[in-house]
Amino acid sequence: MNRLELGYLRAFEAVARLGHVGAAALELNLTPGAVSQQLRKLQSSLAVDLFERDGRRIRLTARGNELRRTVTAALDDIGSCVSELAAHPDLKEADSLRLSVPPALGVAWLSSLMFEFCQSFGLSSFKMTAALDMAQVDWRQTDVAIVYGTPPKEGFGWRLIATVKLRPLCSPALLNSADGLRSLADITDQWLLHEDDGTEWRRWLSAARIRRAPRHNAYFGTLMMAIAAALEGKGLALVSDLLAQDYLKSGRLVRPYSIGIEAARSYYCICPEARAGEPLIERFMDWITSTSQVEFALRGQSQDS
Repeated sequence: MNRLELGYLRAFEAVARLGHVGAAALELNLTPGAVSQQLRKLQSSLAVDLFERDGRRIRLTARGNELRRTVTAALDDIGSCVSELAAHPDLKEADSLRLSVPPALGVAWLSSLMFEFCQSFGLSSFKMTAALDMAQVDWRQTDVAIVYGTPPKEGFGWRLIATVKLRPLCSPALLNSADGLRSLADITDQWLLHEDDGTEWRRWLSAARIRRAPRHNAYFGTLMMAIAAALEGKGLALVSDLLAQDYLKSGRLVRPYSIGIEAARSYYCICPEARAGEPLIERFMDWITSTSQVEFALRGQSQDS
């Protein structure tokens, strides 16, 4: 059935309810001939008889009664929806957003920025939960997510926020200790703090042309755990320029070396593909992409200078 036949169904429902073509025509603001023509086309389309004559009136056949129940329920649902919208003309689009972000990114960067987003776009609330990668995101409780990984699979809309440059980071106490980091080669005598299987540190050591294997390695489930250990002066963590910035400004952490490597993974902003066109989600993805590009560029320049 095509869209024009919605009018046929409205005519059918009115005649079935009122039992008279003329009464239905008056209600629908149509001529009796137009209503009769719509009924004929509907019956022809369905290839069934919907009405039968009962003197001057018409009544429904068994198939007609079956159709009437379905059509009446559908039109009632449409009417209820329209009435609800009309009763609340001041309703706005969704004014709350549910986010999922990697813990370190949320703590060091996005948590404070979200208040600016809410103020700029009129949101009354937001909810932020933690998930590092796609597999950990609970889409039943999430509108949009930022993940650290590779491009998402089919079924998702996504934007690349930025590539990530990693550099070593440690506490001032470790840097200035008696057995601290007096030369580049000294790094292999310290604890290296990993959030992965050691791949990123191996790549960094190769970029720094250090061939000696590290003596001590600590492996953590999240970057925040590695950063916490670095804050305690236990070792060195590889941290992106973006996440390190606030720690560097406060002096709680320092960069002993300027050598950096591009991370194997990147930050992506993602949402279910079916929801990519929703105004609030689209607005957030536009905002976070433009904001991150500025922040990553400025912070990267400050580290390279």
